[in-house]
Amino acid sequence: MSETPVLSLEPTPGLGHNHPPEPLDPIDALEMRLAKTHREMVVRFIDLELGCARVPNPLESEADAAAATDFIAQCQAHIKKAEAAHKQEKEYFLKAGRIVDAFFKRRRTRLTGVLAPVAVRLKAYRDQIAELDAKRHEEARRAGEAEAQRAAEEEAEYRDAANRLVQDARSPAERQRAAEHWLLAEAAATRAAAAQVAATTKPEPIHIRGDYGSTAYVRKTWTFEVVDLDQVPRDYMSLDTDVVREAITKDAVRDIPGLRIYQAETLHVRGAA
Repeated sequence: MSETPVLSLEPTPGLGHNHPPEPLDPIDALEMRLAKTHREMVVRFIDLELGCARVPNPLESEADAAAATDFIAQCQAHIKKAEAAHKQEKEYFLKAGRIVDAFFKRRRTRLTGVLAPVAVRLKAYRDQIAELDAKRHEEARRAGEAEAQRAAEEEAEYRDAANRLVQDARSPAERQRAAEHWLLAEAAATRAAAAQVAATTKPEPIHIRGDYGSTAYVRKTWTFEVVDLDQVPRDYMSLDTDVVREAITKDAVRDIPGLRIYQAETLHVRGAA
């Protein structure tokens, strides 16, 4: 197999020339080299394409059919010749592509491997923060429920008192006192509603912010593992990952005999926008 020629297509500089040649775009240079190297093949393609238009339509004699047979054979032979040239030209780039792939993959794989323990440490720290936040939220929820209960009881007491005062009121001062109890009941109702909202508010997801705009967060996905293959139903017996995963994610199936279905947490880090 011949080596691929070096791309050298710059014009020869003239006398007194002391400026470096303008760089030629590699793609343009490649196309120019192919056109120059395979010029005769391209000319032959054009001749055969034009020859297709000269084939009689329809074929009316044995001589025409014989000529068409020979012509088709010539075209097929030229196509095969072009395919061989194509393969030879491309072999260099296939090898180059494999070298480029290996160059970058080797470094990506190494860095990914040494980075994994760092990600594990960050995930462990995030889990600690999430656990503390969950405890604080639980305490706040219980406190909110207790406050909502107390405020609701106060509201009921103030409304009962206001109703009694309204019924027994005989003077403007007594009616004023009844109105004040109504206001206290409304204030207690507002506190009860706010405390109930606080008690039912879900905690925000834990995000770790970097100093330069990056963010670490956890993404939860439903997955499974085999616990007892003998108990798996026939529909899932093949344990086709797509079938089981679709049942878990799309159909929200949470109980399949023989399988443990659970949410897995994966740490993701998003760089600064």
